[in-house]
Amino acid sequence: MTSSSKPAEISSVKYELEVFLLGDEFDLYEDQRLIASVAPSHSAAEVSYGKLIFSCWGEDWSKSWRVLDAAASGASLRLDCTKQLGTKRCIVELKRDGFIQLSQSRTEFASKLGRLIESSLGFAVEQNVTSQDSLHNLSGVHTRLLLRDRLNNRLSAGIAVCSAESQAHVDAVLGSAIRWAKALQARGTRIDRLFVFIPIGRGTTIANRLTAVAIKDASITCFEIDEETEELRSVAPYDQGDLADNFKAASSRAIWPGEKRVSPEIASWAESIRSIAPEHISARSRGGEISFAIRGLEFACINIRSRRVELGVGDEKSQSAELDHLAIGDLVQTIIKHRISDPVDRGSLYYRLQPERWLESILRDDISALDPSLDSRFVYSQVPTYRGEQRTYIDLLAVTRSGRLVVIELKVAEDPEFPFQGLDYWQRVEWHRQRGDFERRGYFPGLKLSNEPPLLYLVAPLFRFHQSIKLIAESIRSAVPVYKIGINERWRGGVRVLLVEKLN
Repeated sequence: MTSSSKPAEISSVKYELEVFLLGDEFDLYEDQRLIASVAPSHSAAEVSYGKLIFSCWGEDWSKSWRVLDAAASGASLRLDCTKQLGTKRCIVELKRDGFIQLSQSRTEFASKLGRLIESSLGFAVEQNVTSQDSLHNLSGVHTRLLLRDRLNNRLSAGIAVCSAESQAHVDAVLGSAIRWAKALQARGTRIDRLFVFIPIGRGTTIANRLTAVAIKDASITCFEIDEETEELRSVAPYDQGDLADNFKAASSRAIWPGEKRVSPEIASWAESIRSIAPEHISARSRGGEISFAIRGLEFACINIRSRRVELGVGDEKSQSAELDHLAIGDLVQTIIKHRISDPVDRGSLYYRLQPERWLESILRDDISALDPSLDSRFVYSQVPTYRGEQRTYIDLLAVTRSGRLVVIELKVAEDPEFPFQGLDYWQRVEWHRQRGDFERRGYFPGLKLSNEPPLLYLVAPLFRFHQSIKLIAESIRSAVPVYKIGINERWRGGVRVLLVEKLN
């Protein structure tokens, strides 16, 4: 296909791409160089000005190509492309070969697991499935089982994940378990237990979630699998309070947001960067760094200790021992030009990168657009929370005028794990709240925090919520108040709330 392709030819190539993207994640290559493993939800094939543009992105990277032709071969799709405004040709390949090998490992794991369950738990395995079930949003990542108790003839559901899977897939097993139980119940299969099987030593997140999760008419039991010794070990749900000693040590060492004293030289550097476009550039001090961003996109960072400046976005970054004012100024103007609500080039790196941080920056500037009851004086972004030695950051932490904390989790693309990811942050915030950490660290000055547990807001464009969000959120106990807040699709031009719904 040539650059003068007819619309019908563009449609044909777009169809090939879209069919491929209906499958599971894939490995992305450009000129035989592996770029990343990509979920289909982080890719798009769009026709713009008569050209087919294929884009892929992650949290910190984004790439786009103009597609001229496509050829499918087995589990791969080869794209003839141009980039850099058509000045360079390249071959982009989408491959699932590695995932086919992993699928074979999953099949072997499912067979071994079935024998282990029958010998160790006294259940007969009536169904053992590793195939994808698109109707119920169940992938082949997790093994699905239907088990019959030999003693009382009752049925139970089971779901498992093998040790070859990523930690993200391990953490996602609980959501898949709930969808599997619902699928069985929908076809009239009555179950009274749900078994979850996870690799040994990798179940901390699941064990924490289970303290706040329940499903109707069935109990949930978790086991760790030691695939080497072929043993099952029961895992009791535990909350962060059970890790109190580790938490106490970690939170006492925590570096929380706040003003940090820096040398006059570093302060001068920071002011010099901010002064380029003070109405667009935000600065944040965190740990030993000062980072600079425009609408959520970080473009520069000063390491206070090493006195070095990192400049650039995505993979295109450089370090220097001094400020290059001309380079910084050019980069700032380029970002401002492209990072707008309606750019000429939606495939631009500067437009696509870190969309959730962009949404975060908009809400941080005007939290009342999301909920008028929130106190606009106190909106904290990227708040550190701790689980043992592990530190993570909440998108936004806010508070109502009556002093009740609100954990705000943001998404701009479909994610079936959205409610549980929000729950993870909620649990950590509640742990810190009960121990007075926010007051001790200088949050919410002059405001007395309520003794009520925090609210959890799940915020996304209205049509970007995964279809299983309500099912998953309903499994979260009512002690965690979960709200779905749907906003307008074109939120970059200003956030408007279209729907507020309590989910549990």
